[in-house]
Amino acid sequence: MTAPRINTRRDELTEKRSFLRILTLFEIDFRAQHDCPYNDLSRANPRAVIAHWCNFKRDVLEIKCDDVELFQRIQYDVSQLARSLGGKILRKGFSANNVQLVIRNCGCANIKNSITRTLQDHNCLEIQPTIYKDGWEWYRAISFSQQDIRKFFSSLEAFAKVEVLSRRTIKERTMRDSLVISTTSLLGGLTEKQASALITALNEGYYRIPKKITTDEIAQHLGIPRTTFEEHLRKAESKVLVALTPYLQLGAERRG
Repeated sequence: MTAPRINTRRDELTEKRSFLRILTLFEIDFRAQHDCPYNDLSRANPRAVIAHWCNFKRDVLEIKCDDVELFQRIQYDVSQLARSLGGKILRKGFSANNVQLVIRNCGCANIKNSITRTLQDHNCLEIQPTIYKDGWEWYRAISFSQQDIRKFFSSLEAFAKVEVLSRRTIKERTMRDSLVISTTSLLGGLTEKQASALITALNEGYYRIPKKITTDEIAQHLGIPRTTFEEHLRKAESKVLVALTPYLQLGAERRG
């Protein structure tokens, strides 16, 4: 009769190390170009910024464009795109120079060489939205294995032009705390002057209640016109709030 196995301190350490390895995540940011309807749409309308969310039943597109004529044309192009992928626009929402479109039937299954599916095939988790801009597709993804990342890029390079923008290892204990908001997507669009204006306003107490300082006083201290400082500040505020919109909407829906 075989004696029962007694766990030793070494066994416990081995199990803990194995558990910790499972929690190590790898984040990758990359952009790609390949033949697909959404990339074709971006190449045809390089000045538009298109954000794309997908749950494999519905596609949600948010399109930002400052040119009114182009804004109208791209809506028509999206309608044609949805039809070609077997979908239909269910709802439109407008806000300033943005339009949100909800499309029935996800088109991913009808896209040859889908990058989203390639990520899934290699056990990677895409952090949506996908961004289409200047004829490029911008992705952020999480992997649980560096080997999966290598295999993913090997498969991707067979049908797409790829540029890796950043890689990092995430050792936080919870995915919720480390992955909810990407600082790259939140702050990456700010110019140096816009970021400086926002940081200065925060540090000087402009956003306190009540305000500790006015934009005129900050501008005088910096030695620039008030209108110049306010322009940088308002653009910074706008970009950060637009980047936060999906998370604000998600929080509002949960509270509702």
